[in-house]
Amino acid sequence: MSVVLAGGGTAGHVEPAMAVADALRALDPKVRITALGTARGLETRLVPARGYDLELITPVPLPRKPSGDLARLPSRVWRAVRETRAVLRSVDADVVIGFGGYVALPAYLAARGVSPRRSRVPVVIHEANASAGLANRVGARSAERVLSAVPDCGLPGAEVVGVPVREAITSLDRAALRAEARRHFGFADDARVLLVFGGSQGRPR
Repeated sequence: MSVVLAGGGTAGHVEPAMAVADALRALDPKVRITALGTARGLETRLVPARGYDLELITPVPLPRKPSGDLARLPSRVWRAVRETRAVLRSVDADVVIGFGGYVALPAYLAARGVSPRRSRVPVVIHEANASAGLANRVGARSAERVLSAVPDCGLPGAEVVGVPVREAITSLDRAALRAEARRHFGFADDARVLLVFGGSQGRPR
């Protein structure tokens, strides 16, 4: 089995992909896992640190308003799709699992036609956000399976499965660590604690 994971740029895309990679390897140590990324994303550090292969393609940021980037978008997409097709052929991919981000759209498009001898590679999409991003909205139209973290994310027919989380977090004994955490942060034992944190590296949306 050869699996290509497409989700790069931010940890919000990369970490769920790595959690899925860990789960797949636990099920089958022989599974071949290849992550797609770009040279500018956090995946250049996070993926190798977890012991997985990383293939880099041209980033395809999706402009939100008219600009010079919008005019260059078709050529960037085409270049990234060609690069991704080469990766899918080289690893003989059996499935593409996408998590959104700069590399997801080229991966979804490339999977539709890998080579003249192989028309397509099955695609599975996971959307971790409350509102699906553009890449996943496009990819969901032809994906074999669409998964989401929460209901009503904007992807019709999505199956709610939650967010993939690595075992190092899910295996924590939260009850045992609660008192230690309160002491560390100086909270009273009976105090109510509200944690507020920003997503997408602190962006407001």
